[in-house]
Parts: sequence; C-alpha cells; structure tokens
Amino acid sequence: MTLPENLRVSPLLRGAAPDTLRQLAAQAASRTLPRTAALWRSGDPVVCAFILLRGEVRLTRPQAGGRSLTRPVSGAGEVLGLRDVLGAAGTFAEDAVGSAPHTDLLALPGAALRELIRRDPALAGEALTLLAEQTRSAEARLDLLSAPVPVRLIGYLLERGPHALPTNSALAAQLGTVPELVSRHLGDLYRQGLIGLRRREIVTLDEPGLRRRLPG
Repeated sequence: MTLPENLRVSPLLRGAAPDTLRQLAAQAASRTLPRTAALWRSGDPVVCAFILLRGEVRLTRPQAGGRSLTRPVSGAGEVLGLRDVLGAAGTFAEDAVGSAPHTDLLALPGAALRELIRRDPALAGEALTLLAEQTRSAEARLDLLSAPVPVRLIGYLLERGPHALPTNSALAAQLGTVPELVSRHLGDLYRQGLIGLRRREIVTLDEPGLRRRLPG
C-alpha cells in the first residue's frame, strides 16, 4: 500500500482532494512504536498528529488522588492527537505508549495539517465530524466513570463483546477502579451466568441479562 493509500485508511482523509493527499503524503513520516515506547508524554510539545495503521496505543491521563485512566486505541485509521494539533494548549495532557509488539503509525506534521484543513473544505468537514465523535466518546467515558464499578464493567463488556481480556490491572485502569474490584465483579457475573469465561477470554455474553443490570 502506498503512502497516499495509507492516508485514506483514516476517516479524516477519505474525502480529501487528491492534491491535499499528495501534499500531506510528501510531509508524512512512518513511525514504528515498540511495546512500552512512548509516542508522546504528558507535557511534550504538540508537533504531530498520528494515524494508526496497525497495533495499539494506550492513552493514560492522570486523575485526582494519584490514579490514572487508561484508554486503548487499536482501530486502523484512528487519529491520535488531532484535538491537540488543532487546539491551543501547545502540550499534550496525557501519555501515549505502544501496547502491542509493534505499532505502525503515520506522523502528520501539525502545521501542514492545519494549513490543509484551511484550504480543503472536505478535509475541514471531516475534521469537524471526527472531533465531534471524539468529544462524544470522551463524554460517554466520563459518564461511565461516574457510575458504580459493576455498571462500568458491564458497559465495557457490552461495548467490546467476546474478546481476550486485558489483565485486571489494565482493565482497572480503563475503568478507573482497582484490580480487586474488577476480579470480584467479573467473578460475580460469571457465577450468575451472564458471561462465559475461558481463562482470560470472554467467550459468551448474556446481553439482555447484562442490559437489565444497567440503570434506567
């Protein structure tokens, strides 16, 4: 796949004009991130946004009380750092660290991306749509974190479906709780027949039963 075709992987750039893609491809750079290597750290200057091609990046933001919230990003075409590049803060407010053996990304220089968004109406429209989606997703995560831990866990399971679970520590970081509570509530759901577990894999979900446990 050529560099312009790689750019098309992202919803941000699927509708961009061919000339926009050529200009951006001329300035984009490939980046491979080993596991535990930082893409950026909180406080680093915002220089680039990144398109995820393969692998996973974990975004971790410090919270009050010494805890932190972690969100994995693994979908091909996801754009990391777009709000930061288009915003006025100038520095990142979270850590971004590779969490797969190899994570492949394209680095898009922020100055070039901002200039092309000003010139290309289709790109500007896609950027606004993507920013709105990311904002709604962030608000939904914040709403979930205000709920009791069992509700947070059920919401996570319904969103992900059958899948290989991360460690209890990693899942606790995503849910804003502690590993002991994750283990306890997973065990409760298993004993109640609402999930099927095989080692660290969710193999079945009783979705109607789980939804009945949600408020409202």
